[in-house]
Amino acid sequence: MANVKRSNTKKPAQARRVRKERRFEPEPTYASRVSIGGGMLGALILGAGVYSQWLSDNPRAIAPYLFGVGAASLGAALWFGDAGAVPVRVGDAGVAIEKGTELTRLSWCDMERVFSERGELVAKGKELTLRIPIAAHRTAVAWILSEGIKRLPAVMDVKRQSLQRLPEPQDNDGDFVPIEGLQVAGRHCAASGKPISFERDARLCPVCAQVYLKDQVPKKCVTCDAELGARAVEL
Repeated sequence: MANVKRSNTKKPAQARRVRKERRFEPEPTYASRVSIGGGMLGALILGAGVYSQWLSDNPRAIAPYLFGVGAASLGAALWFGDAGAVPVRVGDAGVAIEKGTELTRLSWCDMERVFSERGELVAKGKELTLRIPIAAHRTAVAWILSEGIKRLPAVMDVKRQSLQRLPEPQDNDGDFVPIEGLQVAGRHCAASGKPISFERDARLCPVCAQVYLKDQVPKKCVTCDAELGARAVEL
């Protein structure tokens, strides 16, 4: 009888799903163009006042007024312009606002209502509310609505048709960036209610990013009703 050798070849491990999001820079708006123009004019007036008051051989009486008007104009341009418009991220983990090196993130599963108000798209959760200026983030808003309808249509309280001049989402919109440093420690498993102490013990719903303990993952997500089981994402 021929000897049958067992194969020692191991099946390749399943590749971990890479969680991604799109990063959108603020778009130029009418307000930003006006603020830039006003800032440039204010800077010129401020420079003229400084030169006339301290650098000129013959200081003029109007110099202090030029200095004051220029400083006020420059400050107003920065304050009332789009200085508050910051990059926005949209992807597997929800919606995030980027402020320097810090991210303020609202997961899809934590959203209670998404609506428009006074020129802003508002994503409201129990403990956090994000406000995104629509004029400065038309493409990002279009993606939030598109992704939101696919993931959690029940919380989307805004019709895309009601927002004027939103572009159609395109595959090349924004810049793809990996989702890193997602904090789930301290949250509670949505199925068992038990606290999650370590990221390695957590599993995420691939649709709404709801959080579960790895040994408490249900067959379907309790938030979005998506099929889970082996589809749950490991951090």
